[in-house]
Amino acid sequence: IENYLAEVSQVRPGPADRSLKIAYTPLHGVGGRFVCDALRRAGFSAVEVAASQFEPDGNFPTVRFPNPEEPGAMDAVLEVAKEHAADLVLANDPDADRLSVAVPTPSGRWVQLTGNQVGILLADFTLAHAPKGPTPLVVSSIVSSPMLRDLAKHHGARVEQTLTGFKWIYNAALELEEKEFVAYVFGYEEALGYGIGHLVHDKDGISAAVAFAELAARCRTAGITVTERLHQLYKEHGLWVSHQHSVVRPGTAGREAIAAAMARLGEETPKELGGRAVTNVTDFRVGAEKRPRWLGAAPLVSLELAGGRALVRPSGTEPKLKIYVDLRSELGPEAAVGIEEKKALDAARKIANELVVAMGLGEG
Repeated sequence: IENYLAEVSQVRPGPADRSLKIAYTPLHGVGGRFVCDALRRAGFSAVEVAASQFEPDGNFPTVRFPNPEEPGAMDAVLEVAKEHAADLVLANDPDADRLSVAVPTPSGRWVQLTGNQVGILLADFTLAHAPKGPTPLVVSSIVSSPMLRDLAKHHGARVEQTLTGFKWIYNAALELEEKEFVAYVFGYEEALGYGIGHLVHDKDGISAAVAFAELAARCRTAGITVTERLHQLYKEHGLWVSHQHSVVRPGTAGREAIAAAMARLGEETPKELGGRAVTNVTDFRVGAEKRPRWLGAAPLVSLELAGGRALVRPSGTEPKLKIYVDLRSELGPEAAVGIEEKKALDAARKIANELVVAMGLGEG
């Protein structure tokens, strides 16, 4: 533990204003004292915790479900943030391998960033401060935002995609480092999982919390907010939005309906979705021998669209079909990001709904 915390405290690329106030919750999990210690060692002393959720408790008495993605799970820490006028909210899931982030708006509301937004911000941060030497390598799960490709190109970095699961991200990182002149610096999956370098060969919410606090401190030193930095990235590399849609079909009949829908998608691919041409289709159920082992056979179909893509896969643990739609828009220097983001998300929802109908699963 001591060696790990000493390494995490080195996630400090240079001088920054570390006086920002942080509100934090481990959601009744194991991360509490370790995150607070790691933040303190990194120079962040103004940390307020959600006391009712700080001690480990497997009954999770204050939340309906102990997942920071669930509505209401972060209510307690958001109240702490409001009470202490915090600048940043950080939350781990109970085993502290994932990180959720919320930031304030000028009006005083708190907005929880998506996993893709946190991933893109951390990717830009780590790439901007990557050491000289081998080409930096960033890796993401295939269902994460394609914006990482644009970001990596800007930084002169190598980018790779894998199947979902951090075991694949680090398998790809280790093998590519062995075979190519690259150095892995960051990996992420949109479900709030982030891996900073080789600190831990898995997603790690503790080092990610320190890295994001450092990112926020660097923004403050530059005189901007985290949200403003995200909007700068959108204007530099294009606005990417991500929409997830799930179709739940319980029971044996539901499993059969989902299997039939996947089979239909492989046989009758739509020519267009949401008015955008489908330009290419990759069925990951076949052709695994032509791909890297971290992109092996999987019940997944990818449809490349003009200005985006849609991915379809059945859940491995629940009776549902998952659809991921990612769309890109160009932003002018004076564009209102919020308005453009809403328009793009509406378009993504339309595509997901059309895909449900095309797969024979009824109305989207």
